[in-house]
Amino acid sequence: MDWKRLMFGRPLKDREEGGRKVVVWQGLSVLAPDALSSVAYGTQEILIVLSTAGMAVLWFSLPISAVIVLLLAFLVFNYRQIIQAYPNGGGAYVIGRDTLGAWSGVLAGTALLIDYTLTVAVSVTAGVAALVSAFPGLLHWTVILSVLFTAFIAVINLRGVKESANLFTIPTYLFIAMVLIMVAVGAVKPDPTTPPLHAYVAPPVGLIVGPLLVLRAFSSGSSALTGIEAISNGVPIFAQPSQRRARTTLLFLGLLLGAMFLGTSVIAFRYGIVPNNQVTVLQQLAYRLFGHGIFFYLLSFVTMAILAIAANTSFAGFPQLASIMARDQWMPRMFLARGDRLVYQNGILVLAAFAVLLIIIFKGNTNALIPLYAVGVYMSFTIAMVSLVKKRCQEKDAPGRLTTIVTASLGAVLTTVVVLISIVSKFTQGAWIVVVAIPLLIMALRAVRRHYRVVADILRMNDLSEKPEEKHLVVVVPMASINYMTMSTLSMALSMNAHEIIALHIATSPERERLLQERWEQWDPDPRIKFVAVQSQYRSVLRPMVRYIDHLTNLFARGRVLVVIPEIVVGRRWQNILHNHMAVALEAILVFRREVSVTVVPFHLPSASPQENNPPRN
Repeated sequence: MDWKRLMFGRPLKDREEGGRKVVVWQGLSVLAPDALSSVAYGTQEILIVLSTAGMAVLWFSLPISAVIVLLLAFLVFNYRQIIQAYPNGGGAYVIGRDTLGAWSGVLAGTALLIDYTLTVAVSVTAGVAALVSAFPGLLHWTVILSVLFTAFIAVINLRGVKESANLFTIPTYLFIAMVLIMVAVGAVKPDPTTPPLHAYVAPPVGLIVGPLLVLRAFSSGSSALTGIEAISNGVPIFAQPSQRRARTTLLFLGLLLGAMFLGTSVIAFRYGIVPNNQVTVLQQLAYRLFGHGIFFYLLSFVTMAILAIAANTSFAGFPQLASIMARDQWMPRMFLARGDRLVYQNGILVLAAFAVLLIIIFKGNTNALIPLYAVGVYMSFTIAMVSLVKKRCQEKDAPGRLTTIVTASLGAVLTTVVVLISIVSKFTQGAWIVVVAIPLLIMALRAVRRHYRVVADILRMNDLSEKPEEKHLVVVVPMASINYMTMSTLSMALSMNAHEIIALHIATSPERERLLQERWEQWDPDPRIKFVAVQSQYRSVLRPMVRYIDHLTNLFARGRVLVVIPEIVVGRRWQNILHNHMAVALEAILVFRREVSVTVVPFHLPSASPQENNPPRN
């Protein structure tokens, strides 16, 4: 059985692409887990910061959560317009490129690529951490489990978008349902210990809190909105009409996320939940409302699952964004290639590789990775909002123009605050890595684009009066002995109509050189072929061979040297280890010689039994 087909499925034809697209409910399970999973820690991050100033300060979690939900509304409203304007995806990168200039788009794209990579590492390690907390015996396997789970999600995505959507649908929608049920029960369940209604809208008397603490809590809680942009980047994965489906998916995501996040914050305040290191805020709420029953344990398991599969959002968004940037020559062209399953497989593999590298470097520690998180995505939010403001200012007759300008402007202010506070408050904890990584990656992308432009300038042919000219061609055929493979390769060389053909032998001893010289004279294959033997003084074959070829290039300065290398092709893969692969090593060396071309002539061995005496022939 073909292991590749078993693991990834059968190859798909281009005409089958339409059937691989997703609809709204599948789009949520592919592109929304990152944003939805933030409900598991968004409120908790706010409470952790506020609790340092005392229990009374926890009231501020309510207005902070309300502002974050307002920001969510701004983002959803404006990203729906970006999707409408750019149906081919790209989100902040494309609108930044087209409105503010290429470098603004590159900054947004770079920040998102880094954030997608961090999302995989943070999500997977968070899921594994939840698993380890339930089964402490797995603690020493944290890194290995994180790497294996990353590989698992990568393989699922290599199988196709629909496969990942179908696999992750149940945990995604189960998490949504359970959190909403918990919020609904927590909001209406009678409890004499809960505060009166006016306590939710007015702070405790005499409560004074420094603005920096509130801003830090707002910045930490804003991590609940990471992943919102993924739908705008992944518009092409939706079935037609893709724009309408993507906009509808984003609207549903905004409504669900807003209700879950704000509801969690409200009932956490209602029941006086204080974060601790042993039990999460969601688990405390589930215990308070339902006790240590099936709901508590099922919610714990589903939360662990949604945290882990949040990485799937990046595996859907990263390859799409990388392919769009590669189309603009900012990324290597390999990101444009689609595999047998019609997915951008190189983007998936590169993302998985870098995420695994981060997991190994940070030893699977979620707490060490989180400070790096959210800076990149909020930077892209800011660029997208500012770009949309400029775009609407230029479009005098656009419907809802003033509303968009106001909401996008306010959104840009809030996202800028998050970026600045995140950098300042978390700089020494690891945010400096992202601050350094973004300009370094931009420099790398600039080098990629410069290379492609230089290559295009070199290859461009403006003067069509120039015609191809015949050059003096010298063909060199390396040979170890006179056999059928040598004869087959020399036959190929003779068919090239070269000016000179050289059969080159590297002799490791004078005796071997003399014997082969005598055998060549007896054979006398063709007068057009010149036999040359070069003595090796250091038992090396490649070094004197390359030296002789370099000598030929100097001798025939106006011509070209073509090295025709024979290579045995065995019948079974394991037999490859039984043969020297000089062709690979020689080609690797000669490919960088300006006036040398290399071609490999395969000599296929028949899959015959050793008892057969007939000589192999090609």
